[in-house]
Amino acid sequence: MARPLIPHLLAILAIAAALGGCEGDPKVVCPVGFHAEGTFCYENAPVEDAAATQDSAVEDSASQATDAAAVPDNAAADAAKDAVKDADAQPTDAKDGSATPDTKIDAKDVPVSGKSPVGAACLDDYDCMSGLSCFNWPKGYCTVPNCDAPGANCPGSSVCYGEVKTNQLCHAGCDLDGDCRTADGYACKRYSVEFGGIEARLCAPGGKYGTGLGCAKASDCKGANTCLTDIAGGYCARLGCGASDPCGSGEACVLRNGKPLCLKTCAIDSECSIGGTFPRKCVDKTDLTKKPVKVCLDSSKSAAVGAACLADLDCDTKLCAIFAKGACSTGGQPCLNSLQCGAAGPCVLDASKEKGVCTAPCSADTKCPTGAVCVPGKDKTSGSCQPSCKGPGDDAACGGVPGLVCIIGTPLPTMGSPSVPTYSCAPVPAGTAGAACSQTKDCSNALCITNAAQTAGYCAPSCGAAAFCPFGNLCDDSGLAQCLKMCSGEFDCPAQMACGAISGLSGKVCLPP
Repeated sequence: MARPLIPHLLAILAIAAALGGCEGDPKVVCPVGFHAEGTFCYENAPVEDAAATQDSAVEDSASQATDAAAVPDNAAADAAKDAVKDADAQPTDAKDGSATPDTKIDAKDVPVSGKSPVGAACLDDYDCMSGLSCFNWPKGYCTVPNCDAPGANCPGSSVCYGEVKTNQLCHAGCDLDGDCRTADGYACKRYSVEFGGIEARLCAPGGKYGTGLGCAKASDCKGANTCLTDIAGGYCARLGCGASDPCGSGEACVLRNGKPLCLKTCAIDSECSIGGTFPRKCVDKTDLTKKPVKVCLDSSKSAAVGAACLADLDCDTKLCAIFAKGACSTGGQPCLNSLQCGAAGPCVLDASKEKGVCTAPCSADTKCPTGAVCVPGKDKTSGSCQPSCKGPGDDAACGGVPGLVCIIGTPLPTMGSPSVPTYSCAPVPAGTAGAACSQTKDCSNALCITNAAQTAGYCAPSCGAAAFCPFGNLCDDSGLAQCLKMCSGEFDCPAQMACGAISGLSGKVCLPP
């Protein structure tokens, strides 16, 4: 029974035939797992063990020998040898370079394809590891196409990603450009959720456009730059920068929407033009050292309420509230002073750990922007706007600012809006109302209310004469007049503590069992 022809191998055969055998005779050389019949390659029949492999090769050799009109005797013999040789290492005849068959070969030792992993160069699929294909990027790229299809997986540490939904490929992960094929024009691209849908560094082709120029996708931009697609016309910029990861010449590390970016520096608007009708201006910002800089952007618009900031210029509202200038010596909790650290102190001031959040003042007459609520300050008449969030664990909604947590509390009523308990981002410094504790010494001038086992609890300071508690707490003045942690369910409370109602309070609070 004739075995099916493998059309994909015709090109390989043409090359092999062109190279020629001894004394100019054509020689057909097939990939491992295939054998020659005439001038074509056929897939070997399935084998159970080494003996079956050898018997099949002998049978094929005899069959080929009878077809002398199509293939010279020496080519048929060589083809029979190729069918049983070990592809990784073969003894060679010094006279004619032909491989000597290894009769001890085991079928499990025969690779079904090449050995190149995801991201490696290739000429065709046979250069890549089993299951990978050679994609037509510069010098080839071993990958799994359509890796977002049901049941498809990326091998090893590679990641499924595509700049367009119709072109999802497995990408090799990386930390630095040197991890990628820089000689072939590849770079370690930095992607984020906003610009690519993932948080990852992946090896991909670098484009020709430098920082500040327009783009449609990340591969349009040079080096590690991605494409900021939320700016009209696109903007090539590198995500992530700082003292240990500086930007290049003509760039500055600036916070935009709470993320550090390498942006193009400028002196006048004309230096930012990219042609067309896309707006570009030279706007005033501050870099991560709070030094004033001018960079090219689409407008002077900055970050919304809740985003990370270091200076007022970083925010739409032109108000950046600094809530940390260092970290507690134990645990690393952000802090402004040692009082906020309590037993975890002292607070070690460190300019590199200074943290702020964009906010805005609010009161009964001043409403917060959409997506933010008025969190009371030191009294019941005014406060600051903080972003809304969904519940415990949704700290990502707080702009990724360390120290801000998503808690439930009662906002100040503004412009006639009702004051109902809602989740919002708010700083909860160590030792203050609602902060975690297991014993009173963990709290600053407050008691620690714990569960029965005294393994978890929260700080409950006195309400004082003003009966005021910070956001996320309610004043229970029926007994010791303490600030009790608010909740909507037990998931808001420390372990083994109940969420219950107390007469006279406008919401539920965490209670020991």
